[in-house]
Amino acid sequence: MKYAFATLLVLNFLTEILAAASLIGGSEGVIAAGKGNMWSMHYGFAALAIASVSLWSWRSRSDLSVVTVVLGILVTFHTGLLVSLLLAGDQQAGVVMHAVLATLSIFLFFQRSKWCTA
Repeated sequence: MKYAFATLLVLNFLTEILAAASLIGGSEGVIAAGKGNMWSMHYGFAALAIASVSLWSWRSRSDLSVVTVVLGILVTFHTGLLVSLLLAGDQQAGVVMHAVLATLSIFLFFQRSKWCTA
């Protein structure tokens, strides 16, 4: 399970850092600053924050209290984004990626006491 959690952290980082780069640096990102409707850029910085969770928690990835908080954040984020993407219905790749990350986060959340130290 520790390897599954490490995999989740790496996948979360890679997915969200790529999303952040494309949203912040894309045509609706910082280039369009001041022109209104900056949703893309704002979400890009939120994606950067979620990506950073993987880095901030890496050294304590066996500590039950840290893992509980990190998985709680990831479950909430990826499940919420999955619901949003399903409702929009226009980003199938995002649906698949967030479905995988949400499912893995939920599974690991309920298994965390088996592989974490108190």
